[in-house]
Amino acid sequence: MAYQRLSKREVYRNRWLGIEAHAIIHPSGVEGEHVLIDAPPPSGVVVDDDGDLLFARQARFAAGIDVTEIVKGGANEGEDPLACAKRELREELGIVAREWIPLGVLYEIPSIVAHPLSLFLARDIEHVVDDQEDVERIELVRVPAADAIAAATNGQINDAVTVAALLRFAAVASSGSTGAPESPAPH
Repeated sequence: MAYQRLSKREVYRNRWLGIEAHAIIHPSGVEGEHVLIDAPPPSGVVVDDDGDLLFARQARFAAGIDVTEIVKGGANEGEDPLACAKRELREELGIVAREWIPLGVLYEIPSIVAHPLSLFLARDIEHVVDDQEDVERIELVRVPAADAIAAATNGQINDAVTVAALLRFAAVASSGSTGAPESPAPH
């Protein structure tokens, strides 16, 4: 049995996301309320610059720390995942790439966030002028790929999406494959 949605109400909305409260019936048959974060479908990018990986380092409010992470962000209305990834990479780090390899999809927090994140590997890059949003202060961080994977395994890189993305990158890099098939996440 799946969840049954009885009603919903919007609790909050800003330019990036909304928070909805849903009256539901749990799969067990018990009534309850569940919160859902309504955000545009996100994309994330692992950037490979001839063996070095390029990351974004920025302050994250909830964690209260600067976080080193892959480039990621939500799609604009009507924007497909690859177009979103390309736009976010240019905006956040001032990079355009000529080679794009899909690394599949993953859910960030499947209990409260509906859309999966589409992952891509960007290669053959060129630096251009960035176009960060007025609220962003993002620093480009360059790390040798092997060091980045080690940092993800020992906790120095601790953003969950970035750790998962590096796992996917390592699988592609070690196998020489062309990436994960671009397909919807299993339900």
